[in-house]
Amino acid sequence: MDSESIEAVVSEVANKAIIDHAKETERKLDEQLTKLENMEEDDFEVLREKRKLKLMKQQIQTQEWRANGHGTYTELSDQAEFFSAVKKSKKMAVHFYRPTTARCTIVDAKMEKLCASHLETRFCRVNAEKAPYLVEKLSIVVMPTILLVKDCQTVHQIRGFDEMGGTDDFHEDTLAYVMSLYGCCTFEGEVPVDATKSLKSGV
Repeated sequence: MDSESIEAVVSEVANKAIIDHAKETERKLDEQLTKLENMEEDDFEVLREKRKLKLMKQQIQTQEWRANGHGTYTELSDQAEFFSAVKKSKKMAVHFYRPTTARCTIVDAKMEKLCASHLETRFCRVNAEKAPYLVEKLSIVVMPTILLVKDCQTVHQIRGFDEMGGTDDFHEDTLAYVMSLYGCCTFEGEVPVDATKSLKSGV
């Protein structure tokens, strides 16, 4: 086993340990929250403790997400890595790209920005030329295509830029909004102008 393989195994073991610890901590926090739910709501100390526990739970969730690759825009090298990622994350956006397609570079830039601000979703990319099985199995026919996955199920494909207003200079918030329509991203605020245009045109 070469040094890169050993490093990958060590990293996988370390991440699993982090996730297992996070899940156990989250379980204990849930137990404490359940006990507090049965107490008087107007008790200031109870309310403060509930807020504290919920904050701790959010921090544990963030830790678990990061251990699973959330927060970074990563390349999935083959189908095994793709299916492994799908099993670990409830929400995913997977960019199927071709190195020679200019618009794929645009998608890369948008997803690089979104991955940092939307930790609830894992953002990845797959080189379509190196993953013919996935391309055929998932019926990927347009480059770029963003595959949206929720709870291990494919829920939508964003093919090209039509859903983002049909323009190359769409804002990343527009992509986040479109993803939110399929439960693959949390979006707050007004509907982006580019998405409004797509809705009016019936895309």
